[in-house]
Amino acid sequence: MRILFVTEYYPPIHMGGAEISLKILVNKLAKLGHEVTVITPNYTKYKTETEISKNLRVIRFKSWRYFLFKKQLRKISSEIYLRKKSSYYFQLNGYIKLSSFEIMKVVKELLQKEDFDVIHANNLESILGLSKLQVNTKVAHLRDFALLCWNRGLNNNGKLCEGCSLTNIRQCMGANYILGSALVHEINKRKNVLGKFDKILAISNFVKMEFVKRLNIPTEKISVLYNPITQEIVSNISKEEARQYLNLPEDKTIVLFVGTLTELKGAHLIPKIAKELPEHLFVVVGDGPLRKMFTEFPLENVLYVGYQPMEILRHYYKASDILLVPSLWHEPFGRVIIEGAANGCYVVGSDKGAIPEIIHWIGYGTSVPPQSKYFVEAIKNAPQTTKHEKLKIKIINYSHKYAEKFIKAIME
Repeated sequence: MRILFVTEYYPPIHMGGAEISLKILVNKLAKLGHEVTVITPNYTKYKTETEISKNLRVIRFKSWRYFLFKKQLRKISSEIYLRKKSSYYFQLNGYIKLSSFEIMKVVKELLQKEDFDVIHANNLESILGLSKLQVNTKVAHLRDFALLCWNRGLNNNGKLCEGCSLTNIRQCMGANYILGSALVHEINKRKNVLGKFDKILAISNFVKMEFVKRLNIPTEKISVLYNPITQEIVSNISKEEARQYLNLPEDKTIVLFVGTLTELKGAHLIPKIAKELPEHLFVVVGDGPLRKMFTEFPLENVLYVGYQPMEILRHYYKASDILLVPSLWHEPFGRVIIEGAANGCYVVGSDKGAIPEIIHWIGYGTSVPPQSKYFVEAIKNAPQTTKHEKLKIKIINYSHKYAEKFIKAIME
């Protein structure tokens, strides 16, 4: 089968789990003998470059994004966001419209030269771009709520937002009437694009059912395909060896947090939880706006180690007893859950979004309301035994079969 994957980012350029999952998928499909092409903007050079390996071709096309991704312009964008969120999202909408048009144009030119059996859109801009093309077997992959919500998470002060109405946008962003009305108009235009796709994939049942309820999409049109992991995220040493390697104490219960240091990820709750559990060691991996909370006001039982690459992160997972996922926003999936579980971590997560669903799927953890007192109690009650091998086998076996599951889902 000849499959074209259209994506706004592709490793080594990536924004999160969507790109990691896509790379795992295309590599596995190529190994199965499918002819796979990935088309994505070139962010590092202002020219088109093509990488070719067995059954896999990656086309990084010449794009104006190369200039936008310079640090100074990104800094300006961040400053606009901090000053006024509504202005930021209005600016972002212009970027997204221009980006999706560029993607549509480049893909259209490719399709004039080549034929594909399936064309897959990996995220928001590729979905918007492909929706304008009349081609056979188009697949949209729903990885968040960007088609429904400006902040992509349906988050309204910790509650599941009803949607981007004028009232909600003015409350959420502090927008005036004119700017708020414009943002409502633009987000409403996105809601019609999924009807132009033959098949839809969602990364969790939570994501699927939100789209079913809000857009009246038939349930049978959306297939759920959980994200996979790579073998590289699984540590190849024992827990004792991992602790020695990372210079962590061998006699402590270690609670690990991995993620962006924001309130939406619940990072601000960690010091409160740690104060209540002085005998536990809390290890914090990541970076973000709340970084100073861990660098300037450290607690004795909180160890901040910053961002860690995968080859080191896997050993932090292995060295830990509990993975803490205290998100306040409604996570569409929660990749760290399966990464931690594959390394033997018991997962204590919030009851937001797909977190309870994924914890239930792995079968080793619990979900509670995202308040420090509930996390403290759940950590106290965590089991002392580990299901490491059983969990690793389950998650690795699922990931090994991810490509076959993908083919089955798009052909049903």
